[in-house]
Amino acid sequence: MKINAKLAIVSTALALFSIGITTKNASAAAKAKNMVSVEKEIKKASPKHPIIFSHRGSPYNSPEHSFAGYDHAIKDGSQFIEQDVWLSKDGKLYVTHDDNLKRTTGHDINVSTSTSKQLDKVKLRNGEPIHQLKNVFDHYKKNVHYIIEAKKNDGDNTDTEKALATQLDKSKMNNNVIVQDTDVNGIELMHSFKKQKDVPFLWLMEASGEDQYLQEIKGAPKYIKFLSLDAEQATPAIMKAINKRGMLSDLWTINTYNDTYNAVKVEKTDSLFTNNTKETKHLVDDWK
Repeated sequence: MKINAKLAIVSTALALFSIGITTKNASAAAKAKNMVSVEKEIKKASPKHPIIFSHRGSPYNSPEHSFAGYDHAIKDGSQFIEQDVWLSKDGKLYVTHDDNLKRTTGHDINVSTSTSKQLDKVKLRNGEPIHQLKNVFDHYKKNVHYIIEAKKNDGDNTDTEKALATQLDKSKMNNNVIVQDTDVNGIELMHSFKKQKDVPFLWLMEASGEDQYLQEIKGAPKYIKFLSLDAEQATPAIMKAINKRGMLSDLWTINTYNDTYNAVKVEKTDSLFTNNTKETKHLVDDWK
């Protein structure tokens, strides 16, 4: 009996270990269902078929920019997972919305003034590390599309954009991404690079009201594919002006049923960022 008991314990332990490995592999192999190319997604983007961007992964279910959150978003039908990237002191791109990591990790440390040796010790609240962009690419490969924002404290500094262009080249992801930026100069710089010439760009516009947005739309470089604004500031005139310019509209960030309804049915956006991929996709599919 004792021998059998020990064998049962060992068997159980091996089974649990096997499940752990299987789960890990399943997570690493997460793949968006029915995925088509970024180019095709953009071509069919319209108010009847808006592109859904999973904002920071799935922040209602898991920490922002965690593999767990990305896996959840992909499981819910996401074709695009979002990354915000900051450049560390030693030139590494870390995926986090905030420069300071206090809000998301509890640690009062800034990415921009810290080295990778320091940052690699910081954990998200579920125990995952703060991921470098290259690690996200290595993990998901081309099983999903990426929409990446270059973040920085100095609007005149384009080091983040340069590092992002380099990483896209190294990871061979130029055909699998949309790049977003609040800085038109940063967008112009990336567009000037040969390998990023055909990358779709999304400009996160910042304005105080309709008149200012309309002026920004008029001055937007023609090669920009998406013009994006806060959903609460959207008006029919702004959305019409974006499409009249030959560009796609984008709204952020969708949280509720009413947010989705206003974005899709009232403002008629071509794309949107959502914190709840499953619910937004469900509503959009029902309204087609």
